[in-house]
Amino acid sequence: MPIIKILPHAEYCPQGAELSAPAGTSICEALLEHHINIEHACEMSCACTTCHVIVREGFESLAPSEEDEDDLLDQAWGLQPN
Repeated sequence: MPIIKILPHAEYCPQGAELSAPAGTSICEALLEHHINIEHACEMSCACTTCHVIVREGFESLAPSEEDEDDLLDQAWGLQPN
């Protein structure tokens, strides 16, 4: 089962965390299931970018982004290549 390591974030996870999630689970779903309440204004319907995250390690293990996702991310604040 993949492990997701959350770096400390003052608002969402002050202590940081490590959690496991079944393969195929979105990062947003995994965080919410573990009570890390990141913003997700569109209720995970892939209609906004409020739930985007920065992946510091393991980016290559993720599925490639889809065209719709890339189009939305072009509008995201604070976007980084990872």
